[in-house]
Order: sequence, then structure tokens, then C-alpha cells
Amino acid sequence: MNLDTELEVWRREWQSDTTVPVDLRKKVERQSQWMRIALIAPILVTITIGGWTAAWAFREPQPNIILLAVWTWLLIAAAWTFGLRADRGNWSPSAENAAAFVDLSVRRCRARLSRIRFAAVFYVVQIIFVLGWVYNNSPAQGAPVLTWLLFSSVAIDAVWLCTVAFFGFLIWYRRKKQAELAYLLSLREDTPSGRRIGTSG
Repeated sequence: MNLDTELEVWRREWQSDTTVPVDLRKKVERQSQWMRIALIAPILVTITIGGWTAAWAFREPQPNIILLAVWTWLLIAAAWTFGLRADRGNWSPSAENAAAFVDLSVRRCRARLSRIRFAAVFYVVQIIFVLGWVYNNSPAQGAPVLTWLLFSSVAIDAVWLCTVAFFGFLIWYRRKKQAELAYLLSLREDTPSGRRIGTSG
């Protein structure tokens, strides 16, 4: 079932009853499962990348290595802080009714959009630092920067290909979530009694 069909089913079921549509409940539960699974990634990054840079700096306490370790842990802390704040209050609906489930879906959709913006900024900041660090610690340090960035190695070229793919995905995913949010907001207006969700009387 595609997104448009799924959302239209929610609308019809919601307009006919105040109970939570089955598809909406399943989608929210599926999102909750993925949110829990998604916690594995930052945990692994913290343990592997963070642990590796810290161990390297401990074994070889040189200024450039210590700088890399400190920067890595600053990024890890920023990612954890943002992620926990973005998901705060979005783990479960506030009540067992359609309105609460749609409100939760709206909040989660907005959180995903904010994550997309964060991911874009995070990636740019990270790539600038990493490329600068590699350049300053490579034999090609004396070469023109632009030449090194564009033609120095297959690895650097792969970085740019991954960058294009990453931002292409972010653009696609952002458009998808914007469309989903617009529909959810319109759906939230269509309560059985004809009043906006979240109001009383």
C-alpha cells in the first residue's frame, strides 16, 4: 500500500468512527519499532568510532590525533543531544484514540524533517573537518587544495560521489515527509464532529 492510499484509508476510517484505524495503529507501532532499532546506530558509532579515536589519542598523544578525538566526541555529543530532544515525547500516543495517534504521527513527521536539516548541516561540518584533517596529515599537504580535493585519489572521488548520493536522498526524503505532513495536518482537521483535534467543546 502506497502512502497516498494508506492515508486515504485513515481518513475514511476516522470519519466513520472515533476508534484508531487499524492501518494507522500498525504504522505508529512500526515507526516505534524502527525508532528503537535506530538507537543501535548511534550506540555503535559511539563505541566504535568514539572508542577508536579515544584509544588512538591515548596511545599516541599527538596534537593532531588528540584534536581528531576531541572533535569526534563533540560530534557524537551533538548527535546524541539532538536525537534525544527530537524524539522526546514521540515514543507513544497520549491516548488510545484516533486524534492522539494522528497527533503523534504529526510530531514524528516534524521530528523527521528537523532531523533532515540537522543531518545536512552535520554532514557538511563533518566533511569539512575530516577533509581538512586528512589534507593536513597527508603527504599531499603541499599540493594545491583544489587539485587534492578533486583529483588526488579514488578515495576522495568516492567521498564526493557519496556526498551527492546522500544529499539526493535527503532531498527525496524531505519531499516525502513534507507531503505526508501536509496530509496529516489536513486529516487532523477532519474529526467526526467536524472540529479540530486538540480543541474541546
